[in-house]
Amino acid sequence: MLCVSWSFTTAHAELPNSADRPFWTQKTCYRMDDIVFGVGLSIGQRSLEKARKESFRAALWEISNYAQIKDTTLLLVETQMTYEEQRPDGAYSVWRLVKTPLAQIIKAKELMAQNSADTQKHVTRIRKLEHENREDLADEIRRALLEGEDVNRTWSPPTPVDKTFPTGWIKSVKDTYRTDETIDLSIRANDNHALKTLVFSIKHSSIKKRWSINGNTFERRISFPAAVLSTGKQVYSITITDAAGNTALKQGVFRIIDLHDELYDILSGD
Repeated sequence: MLCVSWSFTTAHAELPNSADRPFWTQKTCYRMDDIVFGVGLSIGQRSLEKARKESFRAALWEISNYAQIKDTTLLLVETQMTYEEQRPDGAYSVWRLVKTPLAQIIKAKELMAQNSADTQKHVTRIRKLEHENREDLADEIRRALLEGEDVNRTWSPPTPVDKTFPTGWIKSVKDTYRTDETIDLSIRANDNHALKTLVFSIKHSSIKKRWSINGNTFERRISFPAAVLSTGKQVYSITITDAAGNTALKQGVFRIIDLHDELYDILSGD
């Protein structure tokens, strides 16, 4: 029950605070027009993959609690976005935002309440496909049921969809820079099939670089004077998109210290 989505991962020892996270990480379940959104959270997992799966289950539970539906097998839930942080001890925290149309929740509740032999047959089939990691086919059956199509026709597996997020990192970032220094960074990105674009930017600044990519590996070094940035905390990121539309955003923090203020503190003994 996953779709092409965004993945956000912090890339520095100093983690962004809650104000720097996406707004939806502060929520559990909410509705916008005819779409219901659920937010799942996994904290302290040593495995990123386990944290991602746990956050999905938590988000699904939030939607089931909101909709008062005990069995979520028929719900067609899509991942809208994920946000991930890795603590200094190596453990991961993952927030996952999922969505589903309200009309489909109502239809799923109706089908489960009827408890017909035909519905139970399809529920059993969906669970078997999920166990076999054939989510695309399971979602086809869900969609047909919820939209009133004939599910008893012969089904053929859909064309495999690339759901693997690209990976990447930013290296050689210091915690602090003086205004008279030059900031030198190394950027790298990889994908299982093909990369499409990479964007480096610093929040609330004029620093933004974009590259179009052909191939599954990309690496660049960039540099710019620290003086072009304002003093204080700077949130930087790289946004990596592959040819299938999967996007990962790696985020981190450094600080700019004014050289004159630093000299004043040294000379004044502060």
